Amino acid sequence: MAERLSIVVSGGGCKAFWSMGAYDVLRDLLPSVQHWSGVSAGASMALAQVADRFDVCFEHFLAAVENNARNVYPSRFLRGEQRAFPHDDIYRNSLRQVLQDGGFAQVRSGPPVHILLSYIKPGHPRLSTSWVAFRQFMEARQRKELHGPEWLPPGLGEQVVCSRDAMDAEHLLDWILASSTIPPFTRVQHRAGRTYLDGGLIDNAPIRALPIEARSEGAKVLCLISHPKPTPSGPVRGADGAEVLYLAARRDLPVRIWDYTSPARILEIMDIGRQDGEALRPRLQQFLGV
Repeated sequence: MAERLSIVVSGGGCKAFWSMGAYDVLRDLLPSVQHWSGVSAGASMALAQVADRFDVCFEHFLAAVENNARNVYPSRFLRGEQRAFPHDDIYRNSLRQVLQDGGFAQVRSGPPVHILLSYIKPGHPRLSTSWVAFRQFMEARQRKELHGPEWLPPGLGEQVVCSRDAMDAEHLLDWILASSTIPPFTRVQHRAGRTYLDGGLIDNAPIRALPIEARSEGAKVLCLISHPKPTPSGPVRGADGAEVLYLAARRDLPVRIWDYTSPARILEIMDIGRQDGEALRPRLQQFLGV
């Protein structure tokens, strides 16, 4: 088995539950994971696994979704009562379950989770910068590319934060929400003149967020992709020398990334992940030599 194994979890909102279904049926093959990295919902999944509280978080999320009838409530906005979109509160409250009852201490002492953030640099126009970044992201998505560009659009910055460096649970939650910023579903965060956007605009499968020793020669990286993208049938050499295995969803997943109304669809995504994980199991066995 590999002595230096890292796992990268792609973003994708509700689709990211696919990766947890796959992980559930593949984890018995894995050695100790040295590092995790993720973006947006993928980062939250990684945190839940490191805290060993995924099941608690998942049950809370399903209950919240079951009690949420719509993805938008225009009347709330018109009355000035609440945000029209319920996603930010449901997402944040579900993540709080990960970090309660010793979860945050477990995250601080467990394998580090490296979270990719993107932001608009101070002094750059927010609308045009975010539009260029989004357009570039959509073009890469249409080409079904596995990773974002090496060179970022003008005005867009990249930041990687580590779970072990968070001052407290709310600080870590803010990082996850910043990495997941897709207005109007989640609140836009501002810090030190920076306006944060979804980290997936830079790279939705952020191997680049791992420390260099985790992505260089001699290391192995398992990359879980919750979108049906063409992937190599076996390991490939990463840009920095690591051996990388991509496992991706084998078909389109029947849920929208911000659909917080159907527990049944979320459970279906988990089941599809388990089915795909079983089908892809021989690739992981060959990759790890088990």
